[in-house]
Amino acid sequence: MKQKNSIVKIGAVLLITFLMFRRVLNLHYLDIYLFIFYFSILISMVFGVNYYLKKRYFGRLNMYLRENERNIGWATVITTAINFVVILCVAILLKMINSFFVEGQHIATVFMDGRFRSVLNFTVFYSILLAIYFHITFSSLVKDQQIEEQKVITGNVSAQFESLKNQLDPHFLFNSLNVLGALIEEDQEKAVEFNHSLSKTYRYILDQKNKELVPLEEELAFAKTYIELLQMRFEDSLIFELPEKVKQEGAKVVPLSLQLLLENVIKHNKSSSQRPIHILIKESPDGYLIIQNTLNKKQALENRKGIGLENIASRYALLTSKPVFIEESEEYFTVRIPILTKIIEQMRIIDVPENEQEILVEAKKNVEKIKKFYAHLTTFIMVNVFLIVINMITNPTFPWALIPLFGWGIGLAADAMRTFNYSLFLGRDWEDKKIREYMDKHNNGGTQKWN
Repeated sequence: MKQKNSIVKIGAVLLITFLMFRRVLNLHYLDIYLFIFYFSILISMVFGVNYYLKKRYFGRLNMYLRENERNIGWATVITTAINFVVILCVAILLKMINSFFVEGQHIATVFMDGRFRSVLNFTVFYSILLAIYFHITFSSLVKDQQIEEQKVITGNVSAQFESLKNQLDPHFLFNSLNVLGALIEEDQEKAVEFNHSLSKTYRYILDQKNKELVPLEEELAFAKTYIELLQMRFEDSLIFELPEKVKQEGAKVVPLSLQLLLENVIKHNKSSSQRPIHILIKESPDGYLIIQNTLNKKQALENRKGIGLENIASRYALLTSKPVFIEESEEYFTVRIPILTKIIEQMRIIDVPENEQEILVEAKKNVEKIKKFYAHLTTFIMVNVFLIVINMITNPTFPWALIPLFGWGIGLAADAMRTFNYSLFLGRDWEDKKIREYMDKHNNGGTQKWN
């Protein structure tokens, strides 16, 4: 089905372009071979320029569009202006080639006797088509980014849940209680220390699970507590190296990331006193925190990919453009997570009191209505400008483009009044005012009865 739709679209583009060459650009004696030649030049130039722009500026464009949805319009204007220049140059070139080689006229005739108007008409027509295409593409890109961010939010929640689940997992809790029970019989002081570390671990998880970033000092302090807990369980089967202090001032990381990574090490590797797991945590000069462990994989888990790693990478992707690096060699497994010094806020989590939840929901609905109206207005302007240009090119004596402009304009006006709560005869917010009037009347009437 998709292949059939693509063929239909390509056929429509070819037909429209052929008619534009013949009727608008006035390329006389145009046959199929000349059309293929002219069309190849046009497509090569337009696609070549846009491919270069995409390759060089696509990253910046993504950031620009992500900052504000209004930037869609500016991005559309800029890219359309660039393509306008490209199409104008190609149209002049094609007109010159056709005048000199096909019609046998001088190249200068392109700019004489009003012939240049056909070049401008052709350029304006295709520029409008590209403007509509770019606007739809950029809008879709922004929507895809928003959907991706929502997926990352879901991944963030999943990662937090996974972290809690790993710790509250019955197997983990059973092992921890067994270790605690054994320590109570053997060494009561060590049992108290184990219980203290266990309570600190759960407390940190509960305190930090809703935060986007935490200071690296706090995360390392938690990791040290968590490591002490693991060492009481596995004794000399685990060897750890942690930095004594943080070198980078104001360093932050995603909360519970170290806990997830350490848990993955224990989950995916075998350890013994003869062959202990060596885990190294250190800062790198390029602004990364390195977590490295020796490899001794469990056979049952060799081909499994940890969900913790995926969620950590997704959570970092939301906050920074710096990626999470995962490297595996024959001897070591290394994860490098970015150390952040500044929060780039891409989303805002609104926290309101419980009695204001209804107001927040209503406000979000109103904002969504306004966004839809402006999208409707943008489509109205672009489509009608396109129709007016077509009308002027094909039959300027009969203004048929005013018919859809007028009909659609009535619908747009009705949409505007509905969006901004305005009545043509009753004024703005009439319904709300009338409701308040009746409520005040009711309250005053109730007060008079009590008096």
